[in-house]
Amino acid sequence: MRVIGGEWGSRRLRAPAGRATRPSSDRLRQALFDVLGARVAGLPFLDGFAGSGAVGIEAYSRGARPVVWIEADRGAARTLRQNLESLELPRAAAVVLERSFAAGLRAAAHLAPVLAAGGFGVIFLDPPYAEAPRYPRLLTALAQPGLLRPEGWVILEARKGATLPAAAAAPAGTGLALVRQHAVGGSVLAFYRIAAS
Repeated sequence: MRVIGGEWGSRRLRAPAGRATRPSSDRLRQALFDVLGARVAGLPFLDGFAGSGAVGIEAYSRGARPVVWIEADRGAARTLRQNLESLELPRAAAVVLERSFAAGLRAAAHLAPVLAAGGFGVIFLDPPYAEAPRYPRLLTALAQPGLLRPEGWVILEARKGATLPAAAAAPAGTGLALVRQHAVGGSVLAFYRIAAS
């Protein structure tokens, strides 16, 4: 596994041991950043269910600041930190939250650089494929006001053929709408934007 592009392009990354974590492939990350392009530069980026941290590291390599990783598994979080240390990323702009996704999301939303930027520019989620029934609840949590910038993206990696919610609404009147899907091998990237609910 390696960084595809940006400042650390071609640098090798560790993958967590065992089968509990499924790293996003080089091909999938290439497809993701082909779509996002230079839009990530200077914007807060959240890598949820981060595993090795490869997607967030790719974003950091392309100029996203700060990058926040949420990972509940202790072994995966250890590998993630080793990857960040090997690249010598400064802690102020590279934040690892080793906790459940819900708890990590609450903490991430209150980080000073994220608040100052008006929310995240991109939120990427790669939950275990077995968690597909939770997709509507996860997306509803991300539709909370102030978490995502008005022009921001939520991107969900799912198994190809999985049922993807067309929309997710939050109680405060905001919501997310599915605007694009991109198949890559056995996976699909689902792109959501803010929409009135």
